[in-house]
Amino acid sequence: MTDLGDAIRRSIHAWPGPSVESVVFGTEDIGAIVAAIEGLCVGALAGGIEECLFYRAVVGCVVGVRLTTGIRRVINAYQPRWSPTFLEGVCRIQRHLAEDGFPCPTPVAGPVPLGGGWATVEEYLPDPGQAALEEAMLTVSASGLADQIGRCRDQDGGSLAGHPLRAVAGRLYPEPHSPLFDFEATAQGASWIDELAEAGKELRDAHQGQPVIAHTDWSARNVRLGRDRVLAVYDWDSLALVPETSAVGQAAATWSAFGEVVEPIAPSAQQIAEFVRHYETSRGRTFTIEQRRAVGGAAVWVLAYTARCEHAIDDGSGGHRRARPRLEADGRLLLDLPSLL
Repeated sequence: MTDLGDAIRRSIHAWPGPSVESVVFGTEDIGAIVAAIEGLCVGALAGGIEECLFYRAVVGCVVGVRLTTGIRRVINAYQPRWSPTFLEGVCRIQRHLAEDGFPCPTPVAGPVPLGGGWATVEEYLPDPGQAALEEAMLTVSASGLADQIGRCRDQDGGSLAGHPLRAVAGRLYPEPHSPLFDFEATAQGASWIDELAEAGKELRDAHQGQPVIAHTDWSARNVRLGRDRVLAVYDWDSLALVPETSAVGQAAATWSAFGEVVEPIAPSAQQIAEFVRHYETSRGRTFTIEQRRAVGGAAVWVLAYTARCEHAIDDGSGGHRRARPRLEADGRLLLDLPSLL
């Protein structure tokens, strides 16, 4: 078994309960998963796996490989609810951005069948790593999001409208992004989170402006920030066709998140407002009062969704408490975001 198998084993055993691999590949048999990935490499990339460069499993499974041909590639394997039509749209927009000089990997293959769903393959864009976040990087992040959205305004995003993580009508939350989170089984004690989520959703959805193509997980786990520019952006299956206010509100509340077990509390209401101000400056025009309310609602909702995930896996150890304390402290304040701007 290659080092890829070791990486998959560590991933599966890192958390209790169902693994992401069990959904993506329909099995937790490590040999079967390695064989599926190896088969894709041989069939679609004309080379076997020489080395596993990295492996991650969060929403889907991402593996960097060096092939026997010497070429390095990144394989993104998705849960079955990621349709080939959606992924084709992602690849098209991602390719447009890469060719336009935006710092993202260029797609090279896919979607192709893998496991129980689909996979895409992209060029290996070395991760520059993320230095400790500085105050100036908030401005860089906000400007970078405005740049990404601006570069896509003339593109057709119709196939991105039905993002797999979008909540269905009448539901407060989408199906959680990982089988690790069971909202129904952990509802006890979460009513205060749900109440703020409802209030945020109402404000967010009250303004349905012209949708834009936006990276909707614009956080430090995916966006590498320098002091004066965005260095690299990953996780392009987060592209979606959404109201601009929703994309900005979510990014403002999550831009500094690394996705680690223990990390600093989410941005304050004042910092979220500052992100919005810098975005508006880069955009070239301010949002209306109604739009700003929708931005605040989107920020509250995404904090509530993250808080619900934290609540679902809280073992009392003190970890996974990034969103909950911020939602409790600033949730009501963010519901009137225009007063902070």
